[in-house]
Amino acid sequence: MEFLFRSAVCFQQIGTMDTKRWLSWNNDETLRLALKKFGRTQKQLNQDMQIMKDWLKTQHHLPETGSDSLIKNFLLVNKCSIEQTKQKMDMYYTIRHLMPEIYEHSNMNLSHMKKVADDIYFFPLPRRTEEGYRVSVAKILSTNTENFDFYTCLAYGFNCMEVRLQEDIIFEDVFIIDFINIRLSHIFKVSPFHLKKMVTILEKVFSNKMRQFHFVNCPPIAVNSINLLKQLMKPKLAQRTYVHEGVDTLADIISLKVLPKDYGGLELSLSELNQIWQHKLEEFSDRFNVLEKLKTNEGLRPAALQNDEILGYHGNFRKLDMD
Repeated sequence: MEFLFRSAVCFQQIGTMDTKRWLSWNNDETLRLALKKFGRTQKQLNQDMQIMKDWLKTQHHLPETGSDSLIKNFLLVNKCSIEQTKQKMDMYYTIRHLMPEIYEHSNMNLSHMKKVADDIYFFPLPRRTEEGYRVSVAKILSTNTENFDFYTCLAYGFNCMEVRLQEDIIFEDVFIIDFINIRLSHIFKVSPFHLKKMVTILEKVFSNKMRQFHFVNCPPIAVNSINLLKQLMKPKLAQRTYVHEGVDTLADIISLKVLPKDYGGLELSLSELNQIWQHKLEEFSDRFNVLEKLKTNEGLRPAALQNDEILGYHGNFRKLDMD
């Protein structure tokens, strides 16, 4: 409770309209919690970061060595395991050409991607939970599915994740997925293959540091899709996947200080937060331009990738990992 109280006081001091510190204002406290959980010290983390920097310089097939924040977050989501961090950072770059249907034409400076930012809500909430978890919200705003494209929505989500990788401390994540505007025609446009690709990216790149999923305003037609998704998860995460008919029961699990007004909380409304988040995305305009051009040089890769039906190399699709 102490962490949540200090976070609320600090956030009130900087103001909710401060996009520069939306993700970074409580990072020191969150990092302390993360290192305590992993049994690491700040000195050890610094040493791990240096090891990764030195290794990245030797990987001539990769297009950049990455920022300190990027390296730090990949270490944290992999519990400071150097070998796992190497694999995930490699795939962070490699996945961009292995799945062009998601990553090509995903620059947030493009007009169709800017439109997506008006069509869906997808952003992290400013305040963390008492345990230091970051809560994110996803919500489609229109019931019209004529222009709905699941891959474009995924690309938008991964762009938002890029902002977090560069500014946030990624410790544990909680996701709220709002189904109020979901229609059967949305669900028909999302195949098991679409879901497999999403889960694969979460596993192969981001290590699935998901603590909870909350599906709110959930109609009966969505239950089958949620059950299908749960089959792709590790049992622990499946057990932490909650289905809410409305939104009132969210407060039984997530503090009202964290939740937006739309869900009975004390935070700004989703609409207000989305307007602020779009300004945050604009601040990363240069980074999105860089990402658009980042390509691995497969001719310089130490060990060549081999064919796989989804990712382009041999490997099993493990279920979502969960601590």
